[in-house]
Amino acid sequence: MKRHPIPLPYRSQHPHPCDGRLPPDLHAELQQRITEVATSTIELARGEILAHSGAAFHHLYLVVSGAFKAVQLGAEGKSQIVCFYGPRELMGLSGFSHRCYTSDLVALAPSVVCEFPVQSVESAISADRALLERLLIYISENLERAEQDQFMLGSLTAPQRIACFLQRMQTARGRLGEDVHSFELPMTREELGSYLGLTMETISRLLSHLHAQDVARIDKRHVHILRDDLLQVWRDEGVDLPLPKRKKPPELKLA
Repeated sequence: MKRHPIPLPYRSQHPHPCDGRLPPDLHAELQQRITEVATSTIELARGEILAHSGAAFHHLYLVVSGAFKAVQLGAEGKSQIVCFYGPRELMGLSGFSHRCYTSDLVALAPSVVCEFPVQSVESAISADRALLERLLIYISENLERAEQDQFMLGSLTAPQRIACFLQRMQTARGRLGEDVHSFELPMTREELGSYLGLTMETISRLLSHLHAQDVARIDKRHVHILRDDLLQVWRDEGVDLPLPKRKKPPELKLA
């Protein structure tokens, strides 16, 4: 992990490392004030941990490039991916509640983030109530998405979950003005299964069935959505997956 401090005189000049990188649904004035307090950019390799669960909450992070997973450890020691983050998304917002990070933030790929001291952000918004209200709106929208994720995991079938996930990928890319029909998945199938509450084998079967039904063309991590209408059918109604092939029992050889 390499940290590159942003010199104070540079923070008010352009171009700034965080300019145009903050979430598009974050109010423009709040974007500017947050950008002004950025202190560093940080480079991480895949697998490096940016923040540890339970560590003191001192910084917010903006994904400039790459992707991250948020991992929580259960009571029995089993880890669970609870969220994925991509470019122009803020990480660490849940730390405001208990003043500590609630999950490990782990890079899924070579990534760059901007770092913002929480104390500086709080000082900026405490001086302007309108900024505070805009930040609360943004946080509440993130909470709403988290609640939708819980609904997805608790009530949808496996095919509906994968369809919902792909549609959310499309929505996120659409907000960034990127191609919503052709993209790379930053996570492995095992990591996607952890997030969706499915086994890696089930994820592989789902992706193969999407391919077989001409809903999407799947090539390793590359996804090309062919039929938005069929993907919506998967999301609304689900589909029946073909039964997995059973291995033939070994033949008994007579002595």
